[in-house]
Amino acid sequence: MGMVVHEQSTDTFQSWLGRLLLALVIGCLVGILAYLAARAAGSVWLLLHQQELINATRQALQQGVMSLADTNLRALRLAAEAQQYHISEVSTWFGFGTGLIAAIFSFVRLESQQE
Repeated sequence: MGMVVHEQSTDTFQSWLGRLLLALVIGCLVGILAYLAARAAGSVWLLLHQQELINATRQALQQGVMSLADTNLRALRLAAEAQQYHISEVSTWFGFGTGLIAAIFSFVRLESQQE
């Protein structure tokens, strides 16, 4: 009698652990996809809003060293790097949050289907 109860609780625990692991895998995959989508959107935004840097770089390449005095490429580049860092940070938090919500939702859904 005691053996049957122990085996039943072990099976229940293993199936619960399997559902938890599946929910974590789903959450990780959704989080990675959300991170990549956010990075892509951020990169497009950065490209659209950094036309001044692109034009200054193109002008410097076309006109040579003498045109560098007229532009401040270093300041423009540093501003673009700071924005890229910010986009990276926001994308990371967005991916993490989305993955966490997806994992919780998946686990709750799997648990409700089990009962």
